[in-house]
Amino acid sequence: MRRAALCVAAAIALGASSCTLDRGGEPLCAQSGDSVMVLEAQSVPSATRLPCIAEFPIGWGFGGMVVDDTGTTLWLSHDRAGFHAVEVELSSSCDVSSGVEVPPGPDEVGMQVFQQPTSLDPYTGSRWLTFEGGCIEYRYRFAPGSEPTLVIEADRALSTLPRATIVGRIRKDLDLTLCGAGAPPCPG
Repeated sequence: MRRAALCVAAAIALGASSCTLDRGGEPLCAQSGDSVMVLEAQSVPSATRLPCIAEFPIGWGFGGMVVDDTGTTLWLSHDRAGFHAVEVELSSSCDVSSGVEVPPGPDEVGMQVFQQPTSLDPYTGSRWLTFEGGCIEYRYRFAPGSEPTLVIEADRALSTLPRATIVGRIRKDLDLTLCGAGAPPCPG
């Protein structure tokens, strides 16, 4: 959390347009008011949902995260599925035309969900969650020889939070207002 704050301060001071976070910068669902989730919320102010990490099943870990003014990309690595086994991207929109609509999971209610598996060995594919103001894309790129069923674990590791949760926490804890969905419009 302190690392995310330092990343923001350095980006502002240096005029950089993105922050890169690694270990210690995980967007954890349980820590909805931390600076990593605030960065993510402001990367796509129109998004009403934000990707976060619910839990790490055995073998899974946080690989890193890049946040800029067009979105957020984070990735998970696995001891068998490999580095960057799952990449998660938050953006204002996605092209889901190559996917097939599927029923949403329990933590995806209210979203439209599309999938496109492209290969079973090694497992590759995409899953899109679309909602008001944004889209989250999961890109699965497992290492050769890893079990395709690891996608179930990856999906268990990932979840979403309503942006309103972060907006409310920042208002309550810091008496600040984030701009964007569920709050005043952002300037510009």
